[in-house]
Amino acid sequence: MESNTRSPRLLASTGDTYSCTIAESRTRESNLEDGTAELETVAVRSGSEEDIEANYFKSAQWTPDGTTLLTSSADNTIRTFVLPPTLLDSSSPQPLTPYASHTLPTPINCLTLYPYFTLSDPSTTLYLSTPSSLPIRLLNALNPLSTPLATYNLISPTTEAYHTPASLLWSSQNYFLAGTDCLIAHFDVSRSGQGPVTRLPTIPSKRHKMKGGGVGMRGIVSAMSQQPSPENADVGMLAAGTWTRWVGLYDMGGLGGTVATWSIAEAADADAGIGGTGVTETKWSACGRYLFVVERRSKGILVYDVRVTGKLVSWLVGREADTNQRLGVDLFPGENGTEVWAGGVDGVVKVWEGVGMTEGALERSWEWRAHDDPVSSTVVHSSGTVVATCSGQRSAPSIGNISEGSEDSDENSSDEDEDDEASTSTCSSSLSFRTPDNSIKVWSL
Repeated sequence: MESNTRSPRLLASTGDTYSCTIAESRTRESNLEDGTAELETVAVRSGSEEDIEANYFKSAQWTPDGTTLLTSSADNTIRTFVLPPTLLDSSSPQPLTPYASHTLPTPINCLTLYPYFTLSDPSTTLYLSTPSSLPIRLLNALNPLSTPLATYNLISPTTEAYHTPASLLWSSQNYFLAGTDCLIAHFDVSRSGQGPVTRLPTIPSKRHKMKGGGVGMRGIVSAMSQQPSPENADVGMLAAGTWTRWVGLYDMGGLGGTVATWSIAEAADADAGIGGTGVTETKWSACGRYLFVVERRSKGILVYDVRVTGKLVSWLVGREADTNQRLGVDLFPGENGTEVWAGGVDGVVKVWEGVGMTEGALERSWEWRAHDDPVSSTVVHSSGTVVATCSGQRSAPSIGNISEGSEDSDENSSDEDEDDEASTSTCSSSLSFRTPDNSIKVWSL
């Protein structure tokens, strides 16, 4: 399908507030915050060795009620942006400023919003985060303070060190899953300060309930998603992916037996020719039939029909994502099949329409330039008429001045650094001479 260019209308943006170093962004942001917020920020962040790094956005996600954006940035801060109710009425782009900011002591590996988040009910405005080498934290997105409501321990039984999950997923209203090395841990939210109620190994010698003759999968569980299930039906399957390029399907949302496991390496490298070095996301179509597998350092996305184990139906081509940095994608149930939205290192957001209707390679349907740096997240509002994007990449602060502390990793539980030389190499040399684009933008379609 020949691609074309459309022009979504920019509704709101953070502008250049964060398009600078971490240290400079604090100064710019303090002008937008009250004195209390500024004092807390200075107290927590003072003395950081990463101040001269670019303050890029790692991820953004809509709250389930569609009122708010939750973001993670290079300064180890999670920000809550409550969008104005007049967003669609303004004739010019509106400024975005954070309602609340939570700074964590170490790099944030991943975060996930409470599935029943409702802005009008503060008891539901919750999210989970995983700071490296520390317990998992439950926080309230509207709280001006970074104090956790609860913490959960995932500790190695042999070394007594904290495992930092590479993926998080709410499995129900009161339970969540955390993925780490050869393990999916099941937590009860009400049991603060404790470990998982169940440990679910992904390797066959430890996981005994096998249905499909699976062989298990080794590696850090870097992505998890739950299959949509029809009303009055059992909970859908859990799809888990690893940095070692394996995908596993598990019954009862991950609490049952292993349905199947398979390697995606041959499909991505030989069949589709899109490459990849590890799964960053697994996503389900709204019908629960198709599983989308996203990898880092990949030029596309794999699409599987889960009714036949490991059956590659199609693959999306033209995604510019040759980087170790996580570049998030999103799905939307369109009128003629699933829509896939994905940004690339070129700052362009690409859209594939009608996915699931044909087999083989699928070219993008249309695209637009959203940013001047890699698009780290592209998230579609539940209405289908608004899209949010965020951007930026880890980069050298200036020529001949590389921070000695630049080895921090989003993957403390592995030796796989998402934001290392691959992210930097995309255009770090040009970033030394121009202002980086570290911003959030909200678009109307």
